[in-house]
Amino acid sequence: MATKKKKKAKKHAPKAAKAEPESVAIKGVPKEQVRETILTVAGEHGLEILRYLGDKKNISEFVIAEKLKLDMQTVRNTLYKLHTHHLVMYIRKKDRQKGWYISYWTFNKERVSELIESFRKQNLEKLRERLDKEEQNKGLFFICSKACARLDFDQATDFEFKCPECGTLLQQQENVRTIENLKARIREIEVDMDV
Repeated sequence: MATKKKKKAKKHAPKAAKAEPESVAIKGVPKEQVRETILTVAGEHGLEILRYLGDKKNISEFVIAEKLKLDMQTVRNTLYKLHTHHLVMYIRKKDRQKGWYISYWTFNKERVSELIESFRKQNLEKLRERLDKEEQNKGLFFICSKACARLDFDQATDFEFKCPECGTLLQQQENVRTIENLKARIREIEVDMDV
């Protein structure tokens, strides 16, 4: 009788919360930046694959799929996304028994910090362009009261100062706070990049 009670107690015991998988570690680069960059490039599967590859060299895509319990198509698509950004390298060898080629993958860790820097520069350029547009059109933006659209003066006149989404009358928007926020974000990135 006592054994049945123990079994029931074990069944109803609360399960431990699933731990967040550890991020990919790159020496000298904050883990969160590495994680965000990999997620941007290849999503959760990319993070999972790079975490598995770690310092291993020339790992078969079949082994990766088996170890991570992912289907081959997902593994290959993710590896190709990573390869597009040079985060992984591969060599191809012909399987003598089956006659087809197998790719063996290696994580290119040095590329991560270069990619982070490249994304920062792209982001900085976009912010500078947006700041330039905001400053050139200071006080000349129009917004829908339902927040459907935000248009500059030329766009607003094209739509006769009516929202292109819902048709309500557009109202003039002061963009001083937007300009201040953009300048702050630009300074933040420039400090991180030591510009």
